[in-house]
Amino acid sequence: MDKKLFEILKSFGLTNYETEVYGALLKVDKAKVSDLAEMVNVPRPQIYLILKRLIDLGLCAEKKGKIKYYSCLPPQIGFQKLLEKEEAELKKKFSLIKELEKIYKKRENNVKSFGFVEVIKGESGREYLTSLLRKAQQEVLVFCKYILKKTKERLEKSYNMEMEALKNKVKVRCLYERSFFNDPDVFPYIKKLIKNGEEARVIDYLPMNLTIIDNKNATFSLLGEDEEDVVIFLFTHPALLELMKAGFEYYWQKGKKVDLKREEK
Repeated sequence: MDKKLFEILKSFGLTNYETEVYGALLKVDKAKVSDLAEMVNVPRPQIYLILKRLIDLGLCAEKKGKIKYYSCLPPQIGFQKLLEKEEAELKKKFSLIKELEKIYKKRENNVKSFGFVEVIKGESGREYLTSLLRKAQQEVLVFCKYILKKTKERLEKSYNMEMEALKNKVKVRCLYERSFFNDPDVFPYIKKLIKNGEEARVIDYLPMNLTIIDNKNATFSLLGEDEEDVVIFLFTHPALLELMKAGFEYYWQKGKKVDLKREEK
C-alpha cells in the first residue's frame, strides 16, 4: 500500500488490517471477499471480521445477492461519523480540563502567589522547576548546594533534564559545593555533564540552591528540618532577577574551575 495512504488511514484510528482492506476497496468499484484476499496481505477469515467492522463504522457497504460484494462509501460521507465521534470526545476532554483547572486553582496548600513571587512546597515544587527548565532556550545558571538525601531516580532525572538542555544548545553554568565531588554516587553524573558542555566551577560553600532561567525566571529553595520538606520560591520581577544574577556572578567568581583529571585522582 502507498505509504501516504497508509498514514492517512492510520490517523483515523484504523488498525493495520482495516487500513489494508479499506485501502483496497477505495481503489475499486466493488469487490468480493475472494477478490480482497488476493489484493491484501490479510488472512481471509480476518477479512470477514474487518468488513463487518468497516460497515459498523460507516465506511463501506455490503451489496447482498447470490454473491456478496463490498464497496466503500464516499470518504466525505463515510468518515463524517468518525469525525463527529472525535469531536464529541474532544469536547468531553475540554470539559475535563476545566475540572482539572478548578483543582489547580485550589492548590493553596502547595502554591501561594504574591504577584511576582510564588511559593511552592514539596514534590510539586520540584515538578514545577522541572517544567521551567525544559522550556529554557538560552542560558541556565545554577547553584548546587549539597544535600544528603539523593535517590538514584532523582539524580538520573536531573542529569537527563540538563542533558536535554545541553543538546538544545542551552548554555549551562553550574557552581557546585565541594561535597558533590567527594560523593561517588554523584561525581560520575557531573563528569558526563561537563564533558557534554556544562561549564562548571566548584566552591566550598553555597548558602542555598539557586536556578536562573533565561533571565526570566529565578528560583531558590530552602530546606526544613527534613530534607524532603523543601520550599521553592519563584521570582519573575526584573529587579529581583537582576539582583539574584548579581549574586550568582559574585559566587561564580569566587569558585574555581573544575579540573576533571585532578578531581578523578
